[in-house]
Amino acid sequence: ALAGPHLARAIGSAKRWSECVLAGFTWFSGDYAFDPATPGAMIGDAAARRRLLALLALVARDADSRELEVLLKQDAALSFHLLKLVNSAAFAVGSTSITSFGQAISVLGRRQLQRWLQLLLYARQQANGLPNLMLPLAALRGAQMEALCKRDGGDRDSQELAFMTGVFSLLDCLFGIPMAVLVGELKLPPEAEAALLRREGALGQRLSLFECAPGEQELEAAGISRDDWWRSQLYAWHWAIQVGRNV
Repeated sequence: ALAGPHLARAIGSAKRWSECVLAGFTWFSGDYAFDPATPGAMIGDAAARRRLLALLALVARDADSRELEVLLKQDAALSFHLLKLVNSAAFAVGSTSITSFGQAISVLGRRQLQRWLQLLLYARQQANGLPNLMLPLAALRGAQMEALCKRDGGDRDSQELAFMTGVFSLLDCLFGIPMAVLVGELKLPPEAEAALLRREGALGQRLSLFECAPGEQELEAAGISRDDWWRSQLYAWHWAIQVGRNV
């Protein structure tokens, strides 16, 4: 009966998440998104998986916009989310309604289009109408990887690769397919492949930190101060909240 929003902590399963939703909670923490039974945790349709993997491969190699359009038109759910995004308050252009992929690409720009497509893969509408709970986690990882890369002096391309690596680090959970198989099909840059498969290199080291809730010792070994880690988290949470509001 108290004014919300209310936070449910330590939620470890899809069942518990659903119970808390019914009880009126709107904020959640815990590992519930990694439960295989969580809504949207896997894309079961083989044809949809093939289309999305093909789209991911195009995004990873900076393909021509027309190639992206061809695949987008084959996926109604993804197309819906893209057009919904560019018509949202975050990207609205006057009173003009965006109705085509060409207009969407023009509004977002190439880099932003690729970034949002990576995230929209997690936002596909589920048959039961429930959201994909991995979306904010993917947004969080991508944004924090980007922030840490920028802190290290990485250029724009390096930051985009760091963002993509963070977002792609949950694809095995999304598709229910081993990461080695996914990386083999996507033909990612060597740095991203080493990070995703073996947690090697600077990108791999960053991903490892996300998976261990690092303390001062782990951060020091990675050459990151507590303040820099906190600032990168704060930036990432703001980005993830923006994603949640606009997707």
